[in-house]
Amino acid sequence: MDVFGFRILTDDVDSCYRILGVVHNLYKPVPGRFKDYIAIPKANGYQSLHTTLFGTGGMPIEVQIRTREMEAMANNGIAAHWLYKAGQTAHPIAEGSHARARAWVKGLLEMQRHAGDSLEFIEHVKNDLFPDDVYVFTPKGDIMELPQGATVIDFAYSVHTDIGNNCIACRIDRHLAPLSTRLESGQTLEIITAPGARPNLSWLNFVATAKARSAIRHALKHQQHTEAVQLGRRLLNKALGEFETSLEELPDGLLPDLLDELGLKNEDALLESIGLGSRVAHVIARRLMDLQHGEATVGSPATASTAPS
Repeated sequence: MDVFGFRILTDDVDSCYRILGVVHNLYKPVPGRFKDYIAIPKANGYQSLHTTLFGTGGMPIEVQIRTREMEAMANNGIAAHWLYKAGQTAHPIAEGSHARARAWVKGLLEMQRHAGDSLEFIEHVKNDLFPDDVYVFTPKGDIMELPQGATVIDFAYSVHTDIGNNCIACRIDRHLAPLSTRLESGQTLEIITAPGARPNLSWLNFVATAKARSAIRHALKHQQHTEAVQLGRRLLNKALGEFETSLEELPDGLLPDLLDELGLKNEDALLESIGLGSRVAHVIARRLMDLQHGEATVGSPATASTAPS
């Protein structure tokens, strides 16, 4: 379809659509081959009008119509926005493109923070750079762009990370639908949330976007850490109860001394290790009592895997 192609550059968006009307009057457009990336830019900020025409003798001709600022973006990437904006600070198209470029970079930084390693980050970026797009609507009529195969969960995280984390149900075109439903262009989605809701591990089996996948993994990791700390606190307080004390009643400086002895950064690290079963609450409680009474360390009882007989 693009053996023969023309690119038409103009000064403003209004002229882009006028030129589109002219070329459609000259040659008949091929059905289903028109793309409006000006009204709905790609995820990386790319903008242009694409249309394919029936040329002379039936030969298809692809035509791209865009502004000069959009051309700079297509050729040079998001850095072009700052170069273009430097010369035309009051240009409304430059302002909008600059905002989209900042949002794109912000999204990359968020993915980088949540990615487990560099290979996972690269995989996420590739998934977002080369999508087959689906366009859906929020209840307020805003358009959201998602890759082909995206689900309700992907939509929720594309709106906001907190909405994704607290998502419990969804309405598609005013009808309740499963969270794993694959989205189709033109649908209107409403996400139902609950303050105490948390991501489900099974979501990773069907989400399609990098942002959703990395946010779910990050939330599950944080959730596991929080639950382990809470369990460790309960177990240690129960063990300290045998000595008629608790964490809150320990003398100042006693717990930091134990943390230094064990090579742990903070109290949460100690409680997490107890909650995950790598340390025994009774052994830790006994060592705290030994430190409180000034007894010397014998071996490393605090790191033993079983309580002393």
